[in-house]
Amino acid sequence: MDLLCYHGKISKLEGENLLVNHGKNGSYLLRDSETVAGAFCLCLLFGRLIYTYRIFQDRNGFYKIQVNR
Repeated sequence: MDLLCYHGKISKLEGENLLVNHGKNGSYLLRDSETVAGAFCLCLLFGRLIYTYRIFQDRNGFYKIQVNR
């Protein structure tokens, strides 16, 4: 599966399982953040690793991306 799109309110673990079990290198999904209300998490599969980026809108309406390390 090349692309997994918006999955709404699924857990981090559910999202990671979807990517590892059904995705291939470069697959990604977007889900609601479990810890920041109104934010999204972009999860990207690279090899067997998953990189997560939080996307949120600031008070001026601009979107920001935060890297979780």
